[in-house]
Amino acid sequence: MIDSIQSLFSLDTLEELARSTKFVQRLSVLTPEKFLDILFKDASTESGMSLRDYSNELASTHKVSISAQGISERFNDYAVKFLKTLLGYVFTAQISRSIDDSFLKSYTSVRVWDSTKLELPQHMKTDFPGFGGSASQSGMSVQFRYDLKNRTGSSLELYPATFSDAHYTRETEVEENSLEIFDLGYVNADFLIRLQEGGSHYVCRLHTRTTAYQTDGTPIDFEREYKNMSKHNISVLEKNVLVGQKRFAARMVLSLVDEQTYQMRIRKLQKESKEKGLSIRDQTKIRLRFNIMLTNTDPEVIPTQKVYLLYKFRWQIELFFKNWKSSGWNIDKIKDVKYERYMCILYAKLMMIVLSDRIHSHFARQRYAQDKKLLSPCKCVKTLRQQIDLLRSFINADVKMLFQIFDKIGMLFSRGHILCKRKKRINYQDLFDLFIVV
Repeated sequence: MIDSIQSLFSLDTLEELARSTKFVQRLSVLTPEKFLDILFKDASTESGMSLRDYSNELASTHKVSISAQGISERFNDYAVKFLKTLLGYVFTAQISRSIDDSFLKSYTSVRVWDSTKLELPQHMKTDFPGFGGSASQSGMSVQFRYDLKNRTGSSLELYPATFSDAHYTRETEVEENSLEIFDLGYVNADFLIRLQEGGSHYVCRLHTRTTAYQTDGTPIDFEREYKNMSKHNISVLEKNVLVGQKRFAARMVLSLVDEQTYQMRIRKLQKESKEKGLSIRDQTKIRLRFNIMLTNTDPEVIPTQKVYLLYKFRWQIELFFKNWKSSGWNIDKIKDVKYERYMCILYAKLMMIVLSDRIHSHFARQRYAQDKKLLSPCKCVKTLRQQIDLLRSFINADVKMLFQIFDKIGMLFSRGHILCKRKKRINYQDLFDLFIVV
């Protein structure tokens, strides 16, 4: 990991990227590494830095004299391209070793998908239109895919808030022999059929409004299945089914939820239905008794008992998004500045978030190997934001310095950063035990 970080943030790499994106076209006192450093500083602040703050930081830290106006002029299309390209390098770099080959060895990649929406300042609505009305006039949809098997980013893309998950599936190419894990927003018959025909595999949930059929064409009676599983104390059941109007074939895995979870789901559904003036069908209620999964994987590769647990790896991305908003990065509160500067700050924040997540993963694996304890992603990411100077020190650091930085981070993580285990829930320790060889 240290070698990868050194390579990513070396002067040679930064200079090459800056010239290839035309951010650097001639000699300047504001070099790529100094520009990146002040953006990293800005990325960690709650209220953001002014151009005068940039100028003062450059003078005090780098002994560089440049006016606020001069700095403003450097925030241009080339600067945006430079930061976006560097973020792509950081995101796709394999800076933590791969999961052992024994983990899902049949697949070339195991990608988990998710997205989140952010509200943006009004002046961004031309480039990132929102939904309007009671929602913001400007918003962003962040589409994120992470290759769990190879421990590398697959894609991180920014779209207007009006861009749906279903739309994203139509723009995504199918990769043969991959395993794709995604939530309901991405689930549609055309996409699942396209994955099947392209030699790809998936694990997802079944929409409550989608009908599943027996292989003879009769609809699945979920009430009957619930009574049968309860009577015979069966917690997980698999069926080969035909799905939806297009009747494509899939494995359906039913796992019963406890009464507390069921009642919580009922209350949530009742509240949503009341707000929309809708009635609740009995079939909808009975489906809430289950976690209902669909997959086209080989049962010998992904047995019944592991389908739902594999789907829960989506937590990794959900927690990643949660960390954006709970650890003080304030990615949705960037101050009202011109578009080019806004995008540079946004890409710098995303870069810091990705780096923090990878550093947490690195130390979490070490800690788990030592005593089977897991480090809290949220606590670790928050600590790294508060200790931003450690991450700034990555820029142009040699191997010796990086080892010293990692030693300091390790000391910080060794106290008060353990993840609390929740009772009666599948958690990360269960997932590590089942799937990951440390």
